[in-house]
Amino acid sequence: MKRHLLALPLLIAVSACGGASDEAFNKSFDESFHSSCLTSATKGGMRADIAVQLCTCGVSEIDAKYSVREKALLSDEQLNEVIETCVKKTVKTNG
Repeated sequence: MKRHLLALPLLIAVSACGGASDEAFNKSFDESFHSSCLTSATKGGMRADIAVQLCTCGVSEIDAKYSVREKALLSDEQLNEVIETCVKKTVKTNG
């Protein structure tokens, strides 16, 4: 609940704007997600090259599945689904 309350001002700002603001939000979100994902994955012992593949997949999956408004309110469950999908793809690619 607290997480959703923190996202509310962001959601309102995103709702009020469009176009360039959506692009700026997407760019910022993608960079932040990718950076956080890489940090988490490599701290967990994953090789850096595999982490890059996993996190790049995560950004692509989120961008394909969710609108700007939806990204602002992603749940842990939704993020876990994306990561699970990307783990499967990364394992398939790397054996």
